[in-house]
Amino acid sequence: MSSETLKIEISWPASMTVPAGATINAQLWAGNASAGYSLIGDLDSSAAADSSPAILEIPYSQEDLQSHDGKTTWDYFHTSPYLAHDNKRLNIGYAQKISIAEAKANGWKINLR
Repeated sequence: MSSETLKIEISWPASMTVPAGATINAQLWAGNASAGYSLIGDLDSSAAADSSPAILEIPYSQEDLQSHDGKTTWDYFHTSPYLAHDNKRLNIGYAQKISIAEAKANGWKINLR
């Protein structure tokens, strides 16, 4: 199956202290409007958090958007991005979701609190 890449632009308030060497991290899930059911990839994806916004790129395939039994196609991405440094989270990762169609058409921009 062909592979695509979801680019998530993640920004944080200027008032948030982000030390050098920090990363932006997230797990990407596919699911329905209520919940994420299939983890895309094995671990957290991460990118350097040198400046806001940072871009997180997560590869996925159409197979990732199917339920394990193959009978349902998921229509939402779910994630809870967070900043980290020295194995410590710098913020609370609030759950975010977007329809897959909207993410493909317009990209995904998330503002951390």
